[in-house]
Amino acid sequence: MRKFVRLALFVGLMVAAAAFSALAAMRLWIWYETKQVENFYREHHLLSEMRTRQHDSTNNSATAREALLERVPLGSPRGEALAALRMEGFWCSTSLEPVSDANLRQRFLEARDLASTGTDDAAKKPGVECQTVSSAVFGQVQWIMALQFDADDRLTEARVAKWNSVL
Repeated sequence: MRKFVRLALFVGLMVAAAAFSALAAMRLWIWYETKQVENFYREHHLLSEMRTRQHDSTNNSATAREALLERVPLGSPRGEALAALRMEGFWCSTSLEPVSDANLRQRFLEARDLASTGTDDAAKKPGVECQTVSSAVFGQVQWIMALQFDADDRLTEARVAKWNSVL
């Protein structure tokens, strides 16, 4: 009986030590990841401001858009706007309207005996989509921007989406 009590005490202490070690390792890992995330956002001022204003996932963040437009105001030349975003780690590409969407819009207009208007031509102008992924303590944050430029290549519209993903 005495041996059993010693063995049970020994096993209990080992389980407690393992649990304590696992908890300590988890806290250390969370501390390290938090520092990594803080360092990333300290180096990326625009993303930091957008993150401060928009905590949750959304397809259209007005508050993150405000932060973007403070850094890259409407009317900014295309080259300057894209250069500012590239410095923040965004990669940008031209986004074209899919042919099926253009055909669908044309059939819609023809079915109603409507002619294309100037706004339809502006809608067909390719936009620019910029994306970046930043780390979070548990997962990642994907930032997506849809930018629209006029015929003079000046920024006329911007939308910002933020998607949080947990690993």
